[in-house]
Amino acid sequence: MHFFESYAGMYMLQSVVHSLVTLFIVEMSLRIWNVEDSHERFRYRLLVIVLPFVMFPAFQFISPERGSFYFIQDSALFSSLRWVRIEMFGKMPFAYAFLLVVATVSVIVILQEILPIVRDRFREPRGLDCRPPDPAVEAMVTEMSGRMGVSKPSVCVIEDERAFIFTSGTKAHTIVITEPLFRLLDMRQLRSALAHEIAHIVRRSNVTTLLVFFIRIFMFYNPVSLLEFRMLVQDDEHICDDITVSITRDPEGLASALRLFWIDMPQQEKIRVSEVKRVIESSSHNLQLHERIVRLEEGRAFTGAEYGWGRFGVTLATIVVMNYFIV
Repeated sequence: MHFFESYAGMYMLQSVVHSLVTLFIVEMSLRIWNVEDSHERFRYRLLVIVLPFVMFPAFQFISPERGSFYFIQDSALFSSLRWVRIEMFGKMPFAYAFLLVVATVSVIVILQEILPIVRDRFREPRGLDCRPPDPAVEAMVTEMSGRMGVSKPSVCVIEDERAFIFTSGTKAHTIVITEPLFRLLDMRQLRSALAHEIAHIVRRSNVTTLLVFFIRIFMFYNPVSLLEFRMLVQDDEHICDDITVSITRDPEGLASALRLFWIDMPQQEKIRVSEVKRVIESSSHNLQLHERIVRLEEGRAFTGAEYGWGRFGVTLATIVVMNYFIV
């Protein structure tokens, strides 16, 4: 229990509580104002990850007495320390349940995110056997880059049994395509796929995602950050879908290209324990693809709605004021 009275303990406890409060206010704002535009939703969801990361140290710097007994007694709306001291069933402090949740989330993040990064960091690097694309592909990349106002990225075609396409780099960008993709996609679908990757370059998605990812790794114990990061990435994909459709005017071309990335699930009634992780990840991947495909087919991409800066400002102010009085 003394841990939660230390600076690190207060940061951990309050950052989780602030995340929950911020998530509630953001979700209520999205519903009340019926925010459907992906660009605007992305901004709101960014608050859920970034604000809890900085609010506690900022509040303590501005007002050191915020953690005092008198502030908690006279001004605070909610005291996290009192909450963790509540005994469940008259025997066990609620702090143990909180620590159990934190420990579970920490293990998930360490196994799924941190360890793979460490393994890749120390794995012996392998050079990519990269060949230049066909002139038709180069021409499409040149056209799309010009229309979106960015420098033309290089294109690297590699041998791999899997079909995928992604963009690497934060300053000098490269679109990496595997050979099987050219057999699966026709020129219309390939054009949409390339436009989508260039849209990521326009948005600097690699830089933004990397910065937010570092915050999430720092807050590895926070269940809200774990879940909200995935929502944020999905919103970023929606935005790039919107940009793609605004350029190609071909939502069906992009939707049909996305269908080819669907992962077939095992059909057996019993799934082995060793396959559970893969099945869960594949199901999540398919759900996200399905949402994007339906959104494109229903014409909900690229609404062109104006940003509601006023309502965003009200939401931001409400989050900051509310969380200042939650200690």
